Amino acid sequence: MFLAVQFPFADIRGFLEGGGSRLARPAWPLAEPGLDFVRSAGLVQPRRRGGVADWAGEELYGDAKRAFRFPDRLDHLQFPLGEATGTLRCAFRRFHSEGTVARLEVGLKVIPVAPISGTPVDLLTLIRSVLTLQVSVRDTNLQPRAVKLIDAGEHLARHFLFATTNHQRRHLAGPPEPWWLTCGNPALVIEHSVDIVPPPHTRRVLEVSAAGASLSHAWIQFGKERCSVWFMARSEGDPDAARRLRIHLIRLHAERECLRAILVHIRQGNRLNLTRNTPTSDAVQSYLRDTVHLLNKPRHMGLEQSAMLEAAHQALGVVFEGETASLTLLRRQVAALVDGYVRRAQNTAAVINNIQGNVMNTNIQMGNVSVTGDFNVVTATNIQNSFNKAANSNVDADLKDKLKAVAVEVAKLAKQLPPDDAERVSKDLEAFTSEAVSKTPRKEWYELSAKGLLEAAKTVAAMAAPITTAVKAVLALLAV
Repeated sequence: MFLAVQFPFADIRGFLEGGGSRLARPAWPLAEPGLDFVRSAGLVQPRRRGGVADWAGEELYGDAKRAFRFPDRLDHLQFPLGEATGTLRCAFRRFHSEGTVARLEVGLKVIPVAPISGTPVDLLTLIRSVLTLQVSVRDTNLQPRAVKLIDAGEHLARHFLFATTNHQRRHLAGPPEPWWLTCGNPALVIEHSVDIVPPPHTRRVLEVSAAGASLSHAWIQFGKERCSVWFMARSEGDPDAARRLRIHLIRLHAERECLRAILVHIRQGNRLNLTRNTPTSDAVQSYLRDTVHLLNKPRHMGLEQSAMLEAAHQALGVVFEGETASLTLLRRQVAALVDGYVRRAQNTAAVINNIQGNVMNTNIQMGNVSVTGDFNVVTATNIQNSFNKAANSNVDADLKDKLKAVAVEVAKLAKQLPPDDAERVSKDLEAFTSEAVSKTPRKEWYELSAKGLLEAAKTVAAMAAPITTAVKAVLALLAV
């Protein structure tokens, strides 16, 4: 079994005048192995098995052994695997960067103390034990600080900001600001055999036959940190394809987290100089164009990228109201691209499986509204599909908004119903939405499904009025 933990960083110093006093070397992604080094971390080295096509910077890494340390005699500590135990061996600690998108990646091999064939393995307990392990991270004064592994990202961001700053030139740009290099949500990819079952409430996402892998996903909460966890169940398959898949999952997470951070900076309005026809503005816009194009691709490297992004969806947390000053400074094509990306994130429903402590539940994220409950797969999927069908339809904007409102209210209703009743009302919702957005809605069909929604709402007193109001608002528009 193998675990890869990732802390993604957004380094925006390339978008600042004077480069934010960032050291000229290493010049990622064109660093020189064996010559360049990351101060207080380690030497730049070539990746033993090389990089991967379509992802810049993967062929090199900075050794991070000095920046990040595990407890002494790590291989003597035992970690629970359910009825068995195992030890950990650190395979690597690497700092990767292509300039703007960076990450620290830690690889851990799990070695069972005794054979575990036929023994139930509790992956969730193992993950909790590993991510709450005490590690040592160098602080900005280069002194070690003890933190839990899951909480190391913020400290690592401060360390790499300090370590890669030219302190002799600080008088030109002032001391480095913490927002120049920030850490996003961490991610974990855990490769395991197919006879080990992922925890309940993980979502089955994709089969990758070349890698002999089945992918499942869940968000796991640890205190204030939320970790995106991919479960990669492997059978016989091409080991190189499995490696490419793991790199793709990790890099895709880093790209999206970095883009989210930079959109927040742009929304601030005064952090990045977007004055047209300036080198810094051109650099920001080139980054936005290339990254949004990349994340909009349904397939990349022969993989169903859209399914991966949708499974690991979370609220973007960025809203550009109307024609904000920040977006109007961008070139028209870039502004439209960014605006489209943000709007899709706000108007897309996704099913997010959360595990917090011993509580496991499903969160249906509908734009900026989320409803959390113990939904089964069919119920959650029907509600998700209904919201997305309305959001992506060609109907009048008013009807579209009211259909999305019905989906939100039905989700709130479904969480309070027994599983069979919740599934039934979600099917009525899907039928109601499908008929309402069709070219020629059939009155007898949408009224029948509307009746089912209204009848279900009567069983939960608090939901009767909201459901009735939302459904009748749609019926009024369809009757016009």
